[in-house]
Amino acid sequence: MHDDAPTFHQRQKRANRDAILDAVERVLTHAGLDELTFLQIAQEAGVSDRTVYRHFPTKEALLEAFWLRVQQTLGMEASTRSWADYLASRPTAFAEMDRRERMMRAVLSSGQAREARLKLNPERQAGIRRIIADKVGDLPEPRLTELSALVHLLGSAPAWQALKDYWGVEGEAAGRLAAWAVEALAEAAKREAAAQTDNAHPKADK
Repeated sequence: MHDDAPTFHQRQKRANRDAILDAVERVLTHAGLDELTFLQIAQEAGVSDRTVYRHFPTKEALLEAFWLRVQQTLGMEASTRSWADYLASRPTAFAEMDRRERMMRAVLSSGQAREARLKLNPERQAGIRRIIADKVGDLPEPRLTELSALVHLLGSAPAWQALKDYWGVEGEAAGRLAAWAVEALAEAAKREAAAQTDNAHPKADK
């Protein structure tokens, strides 16, 4: 029988990687992205700078891995398992963004971090399109893309920031508002699609 338990080297490698990503969040929380250097990350993580480079050869690779981890901890991957999961996850995700506000703002305001976020965007788009299809059914273009874009926007970190900054709506309340808005949009799209189907196939007069 094969032993699938990770070796000491694998456990150490994983621990170093986690320590590096933890250090990224601490630096972003207290200093911002401009202060994010590999030397500082190494010192904060308690590893050598060579270890940081071994895991992440470039700052872009580091930021991409960090943003993927943020998405996972915010439940972004789980949110696209189903439409119900998406709605249910928004209050928790927005509350978590509040808890990690300084880091979130540092990431949202950075051009470099934006590039890292965009690299992960195709997978996010595909997940949102899939749950919309499950909820609404077949939608013609460009309506499917328009609805997907709005659902993505309303459930996102920029929406969290705008609701907090401009309207004082925070945490779970902001997430519930986002969920209500995307549900209303989806229901409107369902009605629109049904009406178009009825118009295309009118019932014969009796």
